[in-house]
Amino acid sequence: MDTDKQARTSLLTEFRLRRWARMHYVSSAQRKATWNPIVLDEMNMKDQEMHEAEENSMKARVSSMYVPLAPGRITRIDESHAEASPPHILKMQERAAHNLQRTVDQLAGE
Repeated sequence: MDTDKQARTSLLTEFRLRRWARMHYVSSAQRKATWNPIVLDEMNMKDQEMHEAEENSMKARVSSMYVPLAPGRITRIDESHAEASPPHILKMQERAAHNLQRTVDQLAGE
């Protein structure tokens, strides 16, 4: 039981040291070799994470500079002063007007 308690305390101490290392991060040039190995390990891990994040952000910046076009599709850009043709809209007659016109046509046919 004593070893189990010692292992839990050791694990708890390691977590606390890792948290402390994250909160009090310093660059590798400012670190001392006499610091706790757990603290140095955690700061090295944070160095790697920051390096990877920097690489990913650089890739994102470069990839966002270009807009890909669909392959094999030819697009035409009209001149800005060219007018567009007016829309073709069919007007629907009201039902009563339509019935009246049919009645007039029937009477005219007689």
